[in-house]
Amino acid sequence: MTLPRDLSAAHAWRGAFVAAALNAAGMPGDYLLARAIPDMPWYPSAMSSLVGLGLIALLLIRRRRATVLLGSVVFMVNTVAILVALWITSGFWAAAGRPWTPFQANKLGALAVAMLAPGLGVGLAAIAGFAATAIGKFYVLEPEVQRRLPVGEPWLILFYALFGGALLAYRLRAVVLERETLRLEAEAGAVRQLARTFLRLRDYANTPIQIIAFTTELIRVRHPDLKPDLRRLERAVKRLMELSDALTRYEADTWTAGDESLDTAMLVDQLHDGGLPKHSRSAARRSGTRSARRGASTGSRAAS
Repeated sequence: MTLPRDLSAAHAWRGAFVAAALNAAGMPGDYLLARAIPDMPWYPSAMSSLVGLGLIALLLIRRRRATVLLGSVVFMVNTVAILVALWITSGFWAAAGRPWTPFQANKLGALAVAMLAPGLGVGLAAIAGFAATAIGKFYVLEPEVQRRLPVGEPWLILFYALFGGALLAYRLRAVVLERETLRLEAEAGAVRQLARTFLRLRDYANTPIQIIAFTTELIRVRHPDLKPDLRRLERAVKRLMELSDALTRYEADTWTAGDESLDTAMLVDQLHDGGLPKHSRSAARRSGTRSARRGASTGSRAAS
């Protein structure tokens, strides 16, 4: 069964891996779209893409030992590489004088972080980085370049950052609920295993109880003078039968297909006969258990 900590590490690893893959594949695409922009440098996109590829290799190497810390560090390094590349390329887009939707990559990045960030702190820091990079880049542009940008820029990115933060919190809340569900399922599984153990112990005890009940009745008949001592033994057998009956109420919800009680006599027969089918062993176990309960109850009532 998947443990809650394993689920957190898996979410962090998966989010960091997808973010690095988007970086490795998306930044070359961004450069291809900007080929017509004069003097657009190639190295920001190449640098960011290579960082993404390196992080993918690291994640694949550490896949069996993934942790939340590893996913968070990789995610932040990948984000910083993207922000550096966007800081450089956005200035060439703005100065080109061609129709351009300002800081579109930053807005898309703020929303992508909401879907991929491994944690709330890392996610909010990355969203703030995309917003701050766009706003900061706007104020280092030439005044005439700033006037050519659409009305509302660069402050529109704050709305993307707000929506990204809300989506991030909502997604991480769902992850917490999933983790809590796994914890409860693990606890329920442990309780069911404990119940199976008690039922197996009950099955082991049923035959000795039956023998004790019959032996007690035999001693009563042959040695009437021991009746006062035998009453204590009968009361002990009765309490054991009450415990067995109490456990029987949970038997239907506890045993599943493939669960068999270990029975020594049955194992001997199986070795002698060369093996028994599973359904035969289950039927023999259930039949033996019911017979032991009935025999012990009969002996106890006869003793009374």
